[in-house]
Amino acid sequence: MPKTIRNKYYEKLSYEKLMEAHIKSRKGKSIRKETILFNLKQEEYIMWLYEQLKNKTYKHGGYTEFYVTEPKLRKIEKSRYIDRIVHRWVVDNFLEPAFVPQFIPTSYACLKEKGMHRAALYVQNTMKHCKRIWGEYYILKMDINKYFDNINKNILLKILKRKIKDEKLTSKEAKRYLAGHMGYIKYANVNNLLKKLFYVED
Repeated sequence: MPKTIRNKYYEKLSYEKLMEAHIKSRKGKSIRKETILFNLKQEEYIMWLYEQLKNKTYKHGGYTEFYVTEPKLRKIEKSRYIDRIVHRWVVDNFLEPAFVPQFIPTSYACLKEKGMHRAALYVQNTMKHCKRIWGEYYILKMDINKYFDNINKNILLKILKRKIKDEKLTSKEAKRYLAGHMGYIKYANVNNLLKKLFYVED
């Protein structure tokens, strides 16, 4: 795996890869209205999106904000479905290959072949190991208050630029049409996939 990404934008941009991102994005959400409407003309929408990204005329549509109260009060920022396809394409083709290999082995959130259940199994096995070796042991359960909401976008951009040297993804022009996907605008929200990808890894 190369240490940096250079000149990969057009290599990774294709109708097939965007369709794959769409299929992944709709998983578990196939009965939602926006997904159903997109599926009705998915070939046309994907081709339109491909042309927009190819010509660098695509623009992120921003976020709709709402609140949920279970299990606690949280603000949710939801992007358009077509933007979530681009989220998925950016993460799968640029961010994961560049950053995931350097993550510590015990990173589980939003990673392929890992996730919450495997994390729970790892904790259980570690507890058994500690019990066998030391008898008594202590577990520190902690959470960082409003971690995702307080990510410094400028620091995040610096982290990204260490690995991603492709001007199609880091230029001022890219800030306009990929805003919201890679944290390029100071006050832009960083999408959920990206936030989880960098969860206390750096």
